[in-house]
Amino acid sequence: MSLAAPDGVTRVLLVRHGETNENVQGIVQGQLDTPLNAVGIQQAQRTGAALQVEPVARIISSPLQRTRDTAHHIAAHHDVQIETDPRLMERCFGVLQGQVYRGPAQKPEDTEGIEPSTAMRARLASFWDDLVADVRVSAPRLVVLVSHGGALSTLVNQVLLTRGDVVLHEGLEPSRFWNCSITDIHLRAEEPGLIVRWADTAHLEEATHVVNVDEAEPAPGNA
Repeated sequence: MSLAAPDGVTRVLLVRHGETNENVQGIVQGQLDTPLNAVGIQQAQRTGAALQVEPVARIISSPLQRTRDTAHHIAAHHDVQIETDPRLMERCFGVLQGQVYRGPAQKPEDTEGIEPSTAMRARLASFWDDLVADVRVSAPRLVVLVSHGGALSTLVNQVLLTRGDVVLHEGLEPSRFWNCSITDIHLRAEEPGLIVRWADTAHLEEATHVVNVDEAEPAPGNA
């Protein structure tokens, strides 16, 4: 589902990177700098094509290769420079990174080298608060954020919805954040932001919907 934004409303599109071999193999990536596979490149190209008619004013990406390369295929259709922000990176999963993972979706907080969940929430909240402050000044029509499944899940489920910064459009069904999915948020001046599209993959042919082991399951009540 996609709803047109009223005049003067800034849209923020959350785009997860394209597929990687690690996604398919069930390997924890975290902050490993992994590339897109052939399917992921094709997904990124189709995402860029789907967004070519949109008035993209800014593209902000995690600095990791799989997100930057996805952002490149979006930027190819616009006269916009890709910005990077380390706060959009995936969670560091410590010793789990590079390993096939079959444990619980919520990774144990005592895992050696893992980024504490509180720290991850804080950096994503910091990024969002800075972005909203910038938007109030510059009033761009559309900002694209390219990030990771676990990071986007934490941002939306554990920061924005929890704090009341955004609400769901009536009838919208949350899900995981699939590869190259698009989530559409309308930022409104006097009301919470409105999520009108969640992890949409309609622009992808043969969307694979590979379950990402880096992403925890949606929060209770948002599944």
